[in-house]
Order: sequence, then structure tokens, then C-alpha cells
Amino acid sequence: MLASTVVWSQSLPFDFESTTSGMQGYDGASFTIVSNPSSVGNSSAKVAKIVKVNVADKWAGGKITSISSLNFSSASTSVLSMKVYTTEPVGTVVKVKLESPYSGEVDAVTTVSSAWETLIFDFGIPACSGSADLIIMPQPFTNGGGNTFYVDDIEQIAGTIATPRSSLPITFESGTTPDHFFDFESAFLTTVPNPDVDTDNGSAIVGKIVRHLGAPFGGSKITFSNNLDFSSHPEITMKVWTSAPIGTNVTLKAEKPFWGVERSVQTTKTSEWETLSFNFSGSLNDMPSLTFLFDFVAGSSSVGDGSANSTFYFDDIKFANVPLSIPQNEVFSSFIVYPNPASAQWTVSSRTSTTLFSTALYDLSGQLLGTFDSQGATKISIDASPYPSGTYFAKITSDLGDHFVKLVKR
Repeated sequence: MLASTVVWSQSLPFDFESTTSGMQGYDGASFTIVSNPSSVGNSSAKVAKIVKVNVADKWAGGKITSISSLNFSSASTSVLSMKVYTTEPVGTVVKVKLESPYSGEVDAVTTVSSAWETLIFDFGIPACSGSADLIIMPQPFTNGGGNTFYVDDIEQIAGTIATPRSSLPITFESGTTPDHFFDFESAFLTTVPNPDVDTDNGSAIVGKIVRHLGAPFGGSKITFSNNLDFSSHPEITMKVWTSAPIGTNVTLKAEKPFWGVERSVQTTKTSEWETLSFNFSGSLNDMPSLTFLFDFVAGSSSVGDGSANSTFYFDDIKFANVPLSIPQNEVFSSFIVYPNPASAQWTVSSRTSTTLFSTALYDLSGQLLGTFDSQGATKISIDASPYPSGTYFAKITSDLGDHFVKLVKR
């Protein structure tokens, strides 16, 4: 008589149109397949439903076990895409965790209520792999009690795994993008037009971190290809703008696996740019990562709420004893914009004959005004006549990366 053990596994994507093996309620939640509550934005007949049944179960959710394809180390599969529907308020956090064994977690935040939307969970940094269980945890850090969420069409899609920056400085106009950062615990980093261009910070583009409801230490981390050299450069400076009250903590943490050194200072201005200094004298020179934590106090239970007081702009992170210089990087040196200022038309021209590129035009509030594709040509013409006099930003995108250019309309 032969004895055998059957080990089953399954792969993404999941569309829940039929029975899906390994579905389990997690930490007191129910996780079932039901009829789609709304066909608007999602034509599926069946979807999965998660209900956080018990009030006390803040981290309840749904789990799918024994998945063989949870590998996010390739750019072609580094992002998890999932459709979500809930009547909970805009700004609700949804967390995805990879377990058995644990290899990582990423949050996303809803932008609509009572409608389907596709949320993106970017695992580009770090590149997770090796887990077998996928956990969907809606509204972490929030009491349950009947909170209901529908999910559908869970799949891996292509993303960007950025080549690490070598070291400081960080300026968001010279090649550093959100893809170089890893956001954690309901904090989300984007690059946006400078909200307050002045003599203290004349940059066109800056970083923006918004803390939604999550862990007190929510923030974002960048890992360089070289260790931070605190012997030669013991102090780091950073420009910060926030409407949070004077005295709000800003923390930088130098890190390596299982170890870190953090320095915190307090803001002295509100709704103005200021330069903050962080002294790392005496720290070891074996840490390649720098973590940004805003409104963080060790031991505190204070968390973000997505409001203006949980919104922070930052820029020009550098060693204090090294002048900030924005190199003419490869992207910038490959393009020229003229005339600038202009009254009728801007021209974006490639210096090579083989580079395909596109340009997006934004106003100072970050509103997209138009997109323009080279379609194989070496020049793009942007009609400036419809726009009032003032300052605008062009985002040039090519296979060399992204670059922002300030445009002026006379």
C-alpha cells in the first residue's frame, strides 16, 4: 500500500468567479465569495467580501493560503493590483501582508467611497519573495464592528524597481523619484510642485509625505548603494514645509538591517520653508538607508489622519558640509527647452535622434494641463497661448527616466 501526501498550491490572479481555495477569515473577520454589490467600474458577477465582525479586532481581514507566485523581485511583477469597494470614508487604508514566512507589507489608501477603484501595492523596494500566504487587512489600527469591504481581480502587474541612488544629496529635480523610496505603515510619498516657492526654497519639485491612520512610526525609506559616511559628514540638513504646529517632531533615522540611529528635531515655523539640521556625530559608517519620520515621538501612540497637519513637504537633503549642487544628469543633458520664458510656444527638443519621450504640463497646484508625445520625432511643441502668465512645470519622461523643468509664460 502506498501512502501519498497531496500538496496543492495556486497562483495569482484571483477573480473569485468560482470557488477559491485557501480563503480564510483572519483575526475574527469573515471572508466569502458573494455577488458584486455594484457593476459600476467592475463588471464581475462574483467578488470577495471581507467583514470585520468584532469591534475589538482592529487587524481583522482575509487570507488566501498556499499561493505559489508571491514573488515581487522582478519589475514585471513588482506591483500588486486589487479592485476595492467600500462605503467607508475616502482615505481608508488597506494593507496587504505577505506571510508564511513574513516577507513584507504595503499599504494603499482609498480615493473614493461607494465605488469600485483599483488600488496599487508597490513592492518594488524591498523586493519581496518566498511567502505563501496573502493577507488583506482593511482599516488596520481601526476597530471593527461590521465594517465591510469587497475585493476583486487581485493580480501582479509591472512596476519600477529603481536603480539605487549612490548617496546624498536628494533633490527631486535631479533623478530621485518616489520609486527610490519604500513607504510603510500608511504613509505615502509623492513628488509634487513646490507649494511655496520662495527665497528659502526655489525648487520646482519637492517631496510630499502624507500620514494616514496607521502606526505612529509611519514614514518612508530610501536605501543608497553606498553607506552613509558620518565620519566625514556628521550632519545632515533638510528643508521642511508643513502647516502642522510649531514644535512638530521631524526624525531622520540611519539604518541597516536590525539596527538604526535616529535624530529628531522640532519645527520652528509653520507654513514656511525652514532648514532643519540632524547631527549624527559618533555614528557608525555602515548604514546605507535613511528613513523619514514626521510627527513621530518614541513611545507615543499618536498617528496620522491624512489632514494638513499630517502632510509634510521636504527637499534638498544633503550633508551639511557639502554644497548642494544639482548635476546636469543624463536626462537633463539629453533635452533642451526653448524659448523659456515663452509667450506663444515652448519647444522640448531631444539632443539625440533615437530617444522616444513625452512631456506632461502642470500648473503650480499640480493640476495636469496636458500630455504631449514625441511620436518618434525629436521635438515636442507645447502651445502656451491658452495659459495665463505665470510659472508651470514640464515633466519630461523617456527611457532615461523623469526630469522636471520650470516653464515661464510671459
